[in-house]
Amino acid sequence: FFPMAVLLGGLIGMGVLASNSELVVMQAAGLSRWNLITSAMKSAVVMIIVVMAVGEWITPVSESRAKELRTEAITGGSLFSSDKYVWAKDGDHFVSIGQVMSRDSLQEVTIYRFNDGLQLDSITNASGGFYEQNGWTLTQVTHTYFGADAITADVQPTWRWDSSLTPDKLGIVTVKPEALSIQGLQEYITYRANNKQDTSRYELALWRKVLQPVTVSVMLLMALSFIFGPLRSVTMGARIIMGVLTGFGFFITNEVFGPLSLVYNIPPVLGALLPSILFAAVAAALLSR
Repeated sequence: FFPMAVLLGGLIGMGVLASNSELVVMQAAGLSRWNLITSAMKSAVVMIIVVMAVGEWITPVSESRAKELRTEAITGGSLFSSDKYVWAKDGDHFVSIGQVMSRDSLQEVTIYRFNDGLQLDSITNASGGFYEQNGWTLTQVTHTYFGADAITADVQPTWRWDSSLTPDKLGIVTVKPEALSIQGLQEYITYRANNKQDTSRYELALWRKVLQPVTVSVMLLMALSFIFGPLRSVTMGARIIMGVLTGFGFFITNEVFGPLSLVYNIPPVLGALLPSILFAAVAAALLSR
């Protein structure tokens, strides 16, 4: 919501100058609209750098730590999420999950079973699985049994896995792309690509973060186009209402274009950039009047 905050801040700050006729004085002194816009953009650079730094180094760490504490409090330590895997204790078994695609869809499931002497008894590998009828159906399953004299294997296309791990529990550790840093997203995209998994959702999140300075600049440009245009002589309350509506409109547009780009296989960079292009065009049209 930082772009909306910039939009409102620009409307309020420049609105005060417009109400006191200071913008008129500046223009009478020889400053053009674009000179004033450039000055406002320069003042926003520091805020953009600070927000990008917080989003890259502080927020991901805080989010990860908060998720760990919440997971431990809810599951009692039986569920743990690392950068690339989810580890869980399911009765006497230990489970490794490569990716929690959604609350009821898994990929790369490995189940380790130990005997009473804490020796490895068997390993079950599955390429994926889905939750149905109060249990998991795993696909492309290989069971490996470690006997006293030999190691045997059994392959099954599907296998029913009755587990205490429910979608509600796994939903706690589902990875949200927005919570990752730019570096974390790049590493995760590489990891998924190497495993021949779809990366478009994470590429969209990456481009949204990379293009955040563009988004912020467009929102500030929208604020200035309003001040130099239809909101020059209105009350501060009207400016705030218009700012909230415009910011909400941008948020909705951003949320619509993103999923549409994934559904219709549009490059994620366009899905992240098109809302900014649309609002920049509106701002340019208002400024050209």
